[in-house]
Amino acid sequence: MRRFFIDAAQAAKAEKDGIVEITGKDVRHIVSVLRMRTGDCLLLSASDGREFEARITGCSDDLVSADILNVRLNATEPRVPVTLLQGVPKGDKMELIIQKCVELGVTAIVPVMTEHTVVRLPEAEAEKKRARWQKISEEAAKQCGRGIIPQIGAVTGFEKALRERPEEELKLFAYENEEDITLKHRLEQEGASFEGQISLLIGPEGGFSLSEAETAGKYGFVPVSLGKRILRTETAGIAALSGIRFYFED
Repeated sequence: MRRFFIDAAQAAKAEKDGIVEITGKDVRHIVSVLRMRTGDCLLLSASDGREFEARITGCSDDLVSADILNVRLNATEPRVPVTLLQGVPKGDKMELIIQKCVELGVTAIVPVMTEHTVVRLPEAEAEKKRARWQKISEEAAKQCGRGIIPQIGAVTGFEKALRERPEEELKLFAYENEEDITLKHRLEQEGASFEGQISLLIGPEGGFSLSEAETAGKYGFVPVSLGKRILRTETAGIAALSGIRFYFED
């Protein structure tokens, strides 16, 4: 069943009235691309974790209306939320990172500028990139049946990104110079019943400088190894998220 996303106001109206009205860009996708018609069913995911099964009752060029058939909790969202702090890579690698990490259940992604970041983005260009990255996140969320659209944050400086993370999180950073503590070992210290949230810090090409590693430690980030081989930046986040999801068995 095709999935779309609705905001809090639409979800409240759907619950109260038993109907939903879809406007904006989704209308064209439903009517012109998917060629859905009256009587077809779709799923609508709300940001509060619920999803609404609905049957289309009417279509026009700017509005799709549907009756609510069923309301249930979305079962696809992971129990342990993970925010990825990703060093901005060269070229279009960020697009791949976003797509695959959304599929793996990331909750949010913060693009981070580091000492070894090759790309330098003026503010206007950075916002243009962020808008495209957000669109990729939405498309990936629809494709894999997510209950939310993971948010792509503004491109942020290294220390500011670390400083803004909640103090109570489990904070991990993949560090190529770490030899003793593996990701598996650190997760086992928390245990499979861990109920908090995680921030995962991944560097760009070239990894982190020594001063950045020290700064990460100052803000409570624990260095972890992802294995005996050095992974590319576009591989590291995917590998780490896969390990986290496997460990917490969702």
